[in-house]
Amino acid sequence: MGRVSYGTSDFNDNLIPFGEYLLRKLVQSGSKSIFGVPGDYNLPLLEHLYDDSVKNSGCRWIACCNELNAAYAADGYSRYTNKLASLITTYGVGELSAMNGVAGSSAENIKVLHIVGVVGSDLPECNYHHLIPQLQYSNFIGPNRKICYEMVKDRIACSAEYLEDIGTAPEKVDKVIRDIYKYSKPGYLFVPIDFVNKLVDTACLKNEIDLCNSIERTSQEVSNSVVDSVLQWIYQSQTPAILGDANVDRFGLTSQLNHFIEKTQMVNFTTIMGKSIVDESNLRYMGLYGGKNCTDLVRSKFLSCDLILHFGIEKNEVNYCALGFPYGPRTRVIEFHQSYIRFFDTLVGEEQIFKNANICDIMTVLHQRIDIDKLNLQYDKAIFTTYDPVQLNLPEDDGDDVTQVYLQKKFPEILAPGDVLVSDTGSFQFGVRDYKLPTQSKFIVQSTWLSIGTGLPAALGVGIGMQDYPRIHIYDDTKVPTDYKPKLILGVGDGAAQMTVQELTTMLRYHVNINVFVWNNDGYTIERAMMGEDSDYNDIMPWKWTKLFEVFGDFDGKYSNSSLVRTRRELDQKIEDINKGGKNIELVEVKLGVKDYPAQLQMMMTNIKNAKK
Repeated sequence: MGRVSYGTSDFNDNLIPFGEYLLRKLVQSGSKSIFGVPGDYNLPLLEHLYDDSVKNSGCRWIACCNELNAAYAADGYSRYTNKLASLITTYGVGELSAMNGVAGSSAENIKVLHIVGVVGSDLPECNYHHLIPQLQYSNFIGPNRKICYEMVKDRIACSAEYLEDIGTAPEKVDKVIRDIYKYSKPGYLFVPIDFVNKLVDTACLKNEIDLCNSIERTSQEVSNSVVDSVLQWIYQSQTPAILGDANVDRFGLTSQLNHFIEKTQMVNFTTIMGKSIVDESNLRYMGLYGGKNCTDLVRSKFLSCDLILHFGIEKNEVNYCALGFPYGPRTRVIEFHQSYIRFFDTLVGEEQIFKNANICDIMTVLHQRIDIDKLNLQYDKAIFTTYDPVQLNLPEDDGDDVTQVYLQKKFPEILAPGDVLVSDTGSFQFGVRDYKLPTQSKFIVQSTWLSIGTGLPAALGVGIGMQDYPRIHIYDDTKVPTDYKPKLILGVGDGAAQMTVQELTTMLRYHVNINVFVWNNDGYTIERAMMGEDSDYNDIMPWKWTKLFEVFGDFDGKYSNSSLVRTRRELDQKIEDINKGGKNIELVEVKLGVKDYPAQLQMMMTNIKNAKK
């Protein structure tokens, strides 16, 4: 269809097309860039991208190669910015293709709005294309237009609205966006194709929606009561520890938690999903605690603490460790969650839960009220052994081949304060757990949904987020030079990359500055560690990785550079070159052994096997 012009003479100044309203609301709510794939049911909505008011709002369309990748990219955008990310697909084929990516966002508390263009509200019942016919008598009974809505509502979506009344459409848009911020979960809007050009009032555009004004507040009475109990336990503690977890980041509390650490000088740890939330350059950072899946040194330090303040707790098999997440024999635990605060005394086995309390309000009041002079810190001097990856007791690793052991010793050198590291699901992410990350850096990875292939398109989303909101992840600008442009680095296995590699062309198209390290270990090494070490189902077809950018659009090498690394000396040189500043986009293929597993992955597999005995 051609673009429609709506001049002020056509209608009341307070009325605008719903498509224009929706796109302006997305930008107002944090989504400066919108990811997706065009399809016939969403084309009229996409035409409103060219309205003057939408263009002037800073809105831009990021065209991905398929809907699944677009969902991964939106996920990465929100993980980096901690703002609303938007995804637009068409009915049936598009929304179902994207659903895996949105489900991952749901599992890991990521703020994604999926907008689905659907069949017109005024059209007769019919087996329309892209829709699933009824199982029986489909020639007589029209399809269930809401089949996908019913799949996601109250399941992977915290909020979902199938728009049926244009008069209430703006309010329902606001409700879904507000719920996404409130719960830090994905939401859905199903928009009939004929709604986008219908007129709506602009009144709701005055209602700005963000994290601060969407979370459910805790009453002052409850806040004071909870903080009274927290302070009592803190003042009674001699060896308290802070444990930073994923929901600290999701609810915008990273800066506040690190200031609390500086103020109290308590020792601190992170969980698997909380990696990089705590500033690992602080002198009291003790490492990543993963129950049985962490080093003996980190575990012994954690178990020596008599109080654990677990901020932003997220319990699942990976993060909370199905193999065990032990505390010391006389440890008290306080869990700070977005919907409850839980007190648990491991010695007597008693607990108290405040279900109407929110971590955001409780942390604010706690920071205000804590009296440093009343702290009774009496740590054993041994606990202050500075955390360093050399404590991992990694095996001796001689030779010139690049190995997982060597990567853990050398690769952290590519990271400077403020840099962003993205990992795909795979063996590499296990080694990163015990990196000591520089201050103000950010690590992004799927930790529990673990969809192989998510990392590359997610890094696209992160890169777009870094363009839209430069340095937004840096909460202390004094620790990163103002003229430093943080690097974006992706580590992805060859098997994972083959699943979603098309988005390399999108990185070129939108000039995303990124350093892509492809760990070429000839297949699914993460799966080989679990089963089928020599089975051909874990093999993949070998590719010429260094030719991809030429194929994907950089025909003369103007924007990108690609290289193959086979030796440690070559890897050292490549890291040095990147740190000096190279091309906008770098792809580095690194040859690794087919059965070369990080020590952390080997430890986990050993623990799993022992648990089954």
